Amino acid sequence: METVKLGIPISLSGRYSVQATESFQGLQLFVSDVNEVGGLLIPDLGKKVPLELVHYDDESSVERCKELTEKLIVNDGVDILLGPYSSSLALAAAEVAEAHGKTLWNHGGSTDEIEKRGFSCVISSISPASSYMRGILNLIRNNDSNARKVALLSAKDSGFSRNIATGAKAQAEKLGFEAKDFTFKTGERDLSALIEEVKKYHPEVILSMGRAEDDIAVAKELEWQRIKLKAAGLVVASIKLFRDTFGGYSEGFISVSQWERGLRVEPDIGPTPIEFSDRFTSVYRKEPDYVAAQGYHIGLVIKHCILVSGTLNDEALRETAKNTELQTLYGLFKTDSSGNQRGHETVVVQWQNARKVIVYPELYKEAQLIYPL
Repeated sequence: METVKLGIPISLSGRYSVQATESFQGLQLFVSDVNEVGGLLIPDLGKKVPLELVHYDDESSVERCKELTEKLIVNDGVDILLGPYSSSLALAAAEVAEAHGKTLWNHGGSTDEIEKRGFSCVISSISPASSYMRGILNLIRNNDSNARKVALLSAKDSGFSRNIATGAKAQAEKLGFEAKDFTFKTGERDLSALIEEVKKYHPEVILSMGRAEDDIAVAKELEWQRIKLKAAGLVVASIKLFRDTFGGYSEGFISVSQWERGLRVEPDIGPTPIEFSDRFTSVYRKEPDYVAAQGYHIGLVIKHCILVSGTLNDEALRETAKNTELQTLYGLFKTDSSGNQRGHETVVVQWQNARKVIVYPELYKEAQLIYPL
C-alpha cells in the first residue's frame, strides 16, 4: 500500500466556493501535517503510510457532486470518503455513499435532513442546523427578560435555512418570545419589500438564516433602512466575509459559530485552537474561519478511528466512530448509534471593535455581549 486515499468533492467554484475553499484548506493542512511526520500509522500494516488527497471541483452543483462522489468511490477507489461543504451537497453525496455502502465523513453539511433520512453510512461531526439559534435566543433572554418580538428570516427553498428557522421558532416560543416567520427565495437580491414587512411587525430582534449571499442581502437592506433593533443575528456574520463586506457596520452583529480560535478546550489529539489558528495563518496568510477547523477536525477524527480500530476497513471505522468520544481543537466529537453528532456545541459570537469574540456560553466567553445594539 503506497498511500491512503482520501477523496472529496469540493466547491472550488460556484456559490459555495468561499467557505468550501477554506474548508478544503483545513483538510489540506491536516494531510500536510500527517505527511510531514512520515504518514499515518496503520496498525494492521505495522507502518506509516502517506496520505493522498484526491479531489474534484463539484462547482457547487448537486448533480456534479453526485457524479464526482460516484467517481471517487468506483473509479478512484478511495479508502476514506469525505463529504463536501454545504448541506445540499452533503445530502447529495450521502445518497450516493449510502447506495454503495461507503462511509461518508460529513463535516460540512448540517441539514437535519441527513438525520431524518436515516442513512446508515454517514458519520457527522457538525452540529445540526436546527440547533443553530438556540444559544443566541438563550443569551438574549438572559440579558433581557422583557424582549418579546423576534422576526425569523429564512429561505423557503433551502432545507438548511428552514431547518434553522424551525428550531429557532421552537426555542423562541419555549423562552416566551413571540416569533414570526418571514420567508424569501434564496438568491433574491432585492429584499426591500421583505424588510418593509418585517418593519411593520416591530421586532426587537431579527434573526436571518439564509445562505451567505441571502444574509448579506438582508444585512444590506437593514443598513439601508436603519431599523431600530435590540439585536440582530445573521448566520453569515460568523465568517470574515461579513466584516470584509460591511466594515464598521458589522459592529454589534451576532452569529452562531461551530468553532473559534478562542475556544478553551484541551484536545485529546492534535493542536489546540490557537496552535491550529497560528499554523493555518502561517500557511495561508489569513485567519481561519470555523469551516477551516471543520476540515482539520474531521481528519483528526478519522486518524483516531484508524489508530483505535487498527484498520482501514470502512465498516470497522464507521462503528469505531460511533463509539468514540474525542476532544479536538473543534470541541467534542460524540455521535449517537446512527452517526448523528450529539457532542459538539456551537458558540455565539459578536463583532466588537472589528474583532469577532465569543459571548456565549459562559465557559468560553471572551467578552460581554453588547446589548442592546
